[in-house]
Amino acid sequence: MRPDHIIADLGRADDANRILELNGLEYGPDDILATHADFAWRRDQNPAGQAIVPVVRDERGTVIGFIWIVPFHLRIKGQDRLAATGTNLVIHPEYRDTFGYPKLLRRFEQALRDNNIPLHFSFVSEQTYQRRRKCTPQTVTTIPLLVKALDAKSLARTYFIKGWQRSIVSQVGEFTLSFFSRRRSMTSRQKITIQAIDQFDASFDGFWPKVRDKCPVMSIRDRAFLAWRFANVSGRSYRALVAHRHDQMLGYAILRCATIRNIKMGLVMDLLVTDGVLGKVAGTLLMAEAETYFQMHKMALAAGLMAPLTSEYEILRQAGFVGMPSALTPRRFRFAFFVHDASDKDLASLSARDWFVTLADYESF
Repeated sequence: MRPDHIIADLGRADDANRILELNGLEYGPDDILATHADFAWRRDQNPAGQAIVPVVRDERGTVIGFIWIVPFHLRIKGQDRLAATGTNLVIHPEYRDTFGYPKLLRRFEQALRDNNIPLHFSFVSEQTYQRRRKCTPQTVTTIPLLVKALDAKSLARTYFIKGWQRSIVSQVGEFTLSFFSRRRSMTSRQKITIQAIDQFDASFDGFWPKVRDKCPVMSIRDRAFLAWRFANVSGRSYRALVAHRHDQMLGYAILRCATIRNIKMGLVMDLLVTDGVLGKVAGTLLMAEAETYFQMHKMALAAGLMAPLTSEYEILRQAGFVGMPSALTPRRFRFAFFVHDASDKDLASLSARDWFVTLADYESF
């Protein structure tokens, strides 16, 4: 195939079958983008606007690569702004040594300009992370994957072959679990209640203004976003917990149970609480309820992404979550943002450390 026969344009409605086929080839059948219902959810139902799918085609017009531009509303330094995330970049293996990749990226950047999207963010490859770290280090960071053993014996059987390794991991895990369970029991409830909910109601729109400026940059987590982001697509189901004191909402947590690399994981998809003592107590109680839920479903490990320098990060740490050892982590979560309007001073002055990032901002989950 001659490189000049590869063309780039925007995906059409009749490309959905091919995009889903290539996506399954790259990410497997358990990806969040697996069915036509998933495709419609991501492209058409997002409250921030319709997603855009730049593609590259061979001389027959068949899609051989694509990337998604998913719009997001961000809160940036006190203002609501339009941005996007780039996700699910796929090039068919037979075309990875052609000009398909650079042509796709050029079409991606043109689509951002055409739609007046001044910034996008993404979890990037190790190669991209290292390259940007050298030239624009303020635009990249690593988001810690925090974990807590819930069934140390099960984890030891999965990861370690030698009997003495399994024994040590089991004993350490049981001690850690027991220690943090005792610490949790000493927390005063201060009349805070934790409730599981079936849907996001208007109280979330009232809660968002209380927390929206906790960090310089946050995805707008209002009722519309949460209802869309945590819809039951691709067989995924979520557990939403809310903390209240009287009629005041203090925070929420979104949970999911999954099997990843043969490990039953309880995922803390999102955690957000108000500032102050009550918010920290609410977060502690939310995590205690989350742990109970995960154990009820026989999860071996609890895990979540959380940006450092946030109160939510400290809540997870105090609940017994630790950084996952690099030898065991499925991947490094390298986060980057890209500014497409250098004249915008608010965007140009941002640092990756300014962002509030959880698994809710990581599209693959």
